Amino acid sequence: MEIRELKIGDLISFIESTTYKKLNPKPITELRAISQFNNPDADPRQIALIYVADGTDLLGFAGLLPRKINNTNISVFSNTCWWVHPEKGRGLALPLILRAIEKSNSSLYLAESTPHLKAILEKTDKFQFSEEIHGVRGFIRFYLTDIFSRRYKNWVLLSFLIICLDKILNVITGPIRAFYLNKFEKNSFTIECVQIIDRGLENFINHHATNDFIQKTSASFTWFQKFPWVQVSEKQPPYEYPFSHVVKNFELQYYCVKKEGVLKGFVAISYRDNLAKIPYIYFNKEDISEITQIVMATILKNKYNSVIVFHPEIVEYLNKNKMPFLFRKLETKIVGTTKSVYQFFKQKPFIQDGDGDVIFT
Repeated sequence: MEIRELKIGDLISFIESTTYKKLNPKPITELRAISQFNNPDADPRQIALIYVADGTDLLGFAGLLPRKINNTNISVFSNTCWWVHPEKGRGLALPLILRAIEKSNSSLYLAESTPHLKAILEKTDKFQFSEEIHGVRGFIRFYLTDIFSRRYKNWVLLSFLIICLDKILNVITGPIRAFYLNKFEKNSFTIECVQIIDRGLENFINHHATNDFIQKTSASFTWFQKFPWVQVSEKQPPYEYPFSHVVKNFELQYYCVKKEGVLKGFVAISYRDNLAKIPYIYFNKEDISEITQIVMATILKNKYNSVIVFHPEIVEYLNKNKMPFLFRKLETKIVGTTKSVYQFFKQKPFIQDGDGDVIFT
């Protein structure tokens, strides 16, 4: 059995190596490796991946993504993945995460944890966690076809009937979406897609990010958009990897929200296989109604099927106001950090959805 640690600067040579090609499953995808190699917050000497293998059999791995604490030059690491083989990797989960904590200099954070993961990590006595954070998932269009096709791939005739059902239901509910789109577009705010985060926009983001735990710069936003972790393809994945890495569609778009030419907000919207997310959003609190409505108008115009939001003010607005949701579902997550950096987290306690790996996937 071999335990190996890979630095940021070693990732490209690793995915080109014979060792990587023989490993099954892979401990990192090629796109993840290339993305992390180009991380503007990273030092090439920092550890990005720890894996355990027995010959060509992968037994387990843990991934680290270096970031910076907001308004400091202090490195902190997001735990982006943690996996052990259900049979061959028994007993490795805790040693792997302890090694990850050690190699991050005890500066680790989790942007999206689960109660099960929290229970495991609390046993190490090295973490502190937030209370559950509540979000909302709003279903806007019917997409039973995709759900059915994943479970019953060979039922061709029934799949055709489900496709027809989706189309009929979406025609019937179309007037609801048209009503809200017309309503939301009547407010005095406008929204436009932007390709570059210029100095003015970066200053706006920084001004509204004083409570953000993780620092974001114009270089960060360029990196997010240029180096995703998922491959868009209708084909089967080219190799085995424990997490999804080949998707039917994925996009990340940035938008400026303005009123009479004055910048009022910035939002990043990602869309993957029927689900939209809002990894980052910045705005003045007094503009919550106009911002939410113009963002929802964009989601409606782009014909996204559903959306998940965790930003507390946006969630509160969505829950208090009528929206073009056919159904709503409560979403929960937990964030946490190692105790050594919790003092910084208490001062800047807001972790946006994009501060983990959501922005890339």
